[in-house]
Amino acid sequence: MLLYRCIQYRIEVAIMAKRHIQHSEPLRSMKQINLVRSLIETSTDYPLRNRLLFDIGINNGIRTIDILALSVNDVVDQNGNPKSETTIVESKTGKTRTVRFNKDIQAEIKTYLAKRMFKSDWLFPSTKQRDKHLSTQAIYRMFKRISDGEPSLKGLTAHSMRRTFGYHFYKRTHDIVPLMKLFNHSSQAITLRYIGIEKEDMDKELANFKL
Repeated sequence: MLLYRCIQYRIEVAIMAKRHIQHSEPLRSMKQINLVRSLIETSTDYPLRNRLLFDIGINNGIRTIDILALSVNDVVDQNGNPKSETTIVESKTGKTRTVRFNKDIQAEIKTYLAKRMFKSDWLFPSTKQRDKHLSTQAIYRMFKRISDGEPSLKGLTAHSMRRTFGYHFYKRTHDIVPLMKLFNHSSQAITLRYIGIEKEDMDKELANFKL
């Protein structure tokens, strides 16, 4: 019976993750990004934690599971000072990635660690099992609560953090090749579709189409 429940749970998690990926959209404007930040700060139980998680996500484009797997030692040095970067091994690909923390994120790290209610080796520990990190399901639920009732945030999921990074990186650099390699995609077309550029361009063309 226990084995059956474990298998069923894993299947449900996999289905949820797939749904989040398929239906997620990037946050295309700073207005949307700042709205999410505001809602995190005003309508979630752990605003400092959730804001830090969100900002790390949209500034690096790493998967949610890899954000959650960060340890305190990944983000601060031996003296307790926030690092500017750290190296991780991606859970899905096994590849090494550099995760960077800009000055704003470093300030968030310092404030969050000073004020969080309990200590843990994990940067984002579970509130129920403190020897483990937060689950991806908890983050999926958080983004669902934030997006519910906000028409401008339709398509917001945990996976939107990764797509938001890709979208804005491309908009600033117009270079798709680094993103293609970063996301481990086999073609530029897949990456453009993934970050929402293909759909955006198509919508613009259709809006201006006239016979």
